[in-house]
Amino acid sequence: MTDNQTRADRADEALRQYVEARGEVFEQSSSEIADLIADLLHLTARWDEGDDAIDRTLRLARMHFDAECDEEGEPP
Repeated sequence: MTDNQTRADRADEALRQYVEARGEVFEQSSSEIADLIADLLHLTARWDEGDDAIDRTLRLARMHFDAECDEEGEPP
């Protein structure tokens, strides 16, 4: 089973690769996370059809996050 620290470490590496692929210096900032989320939402809009693809994706992500926090007894 994957723990939340492992999930965060995996996300950190993905974000680092994303930022560096853009030719930028990785600064571990929330604005970098927001840029990646925005690009992922563009991808969601391309892949998923329907009026609320973005909202569905964000709700699903939040459900996963909350469930993973609950598994470890962490506050969301």
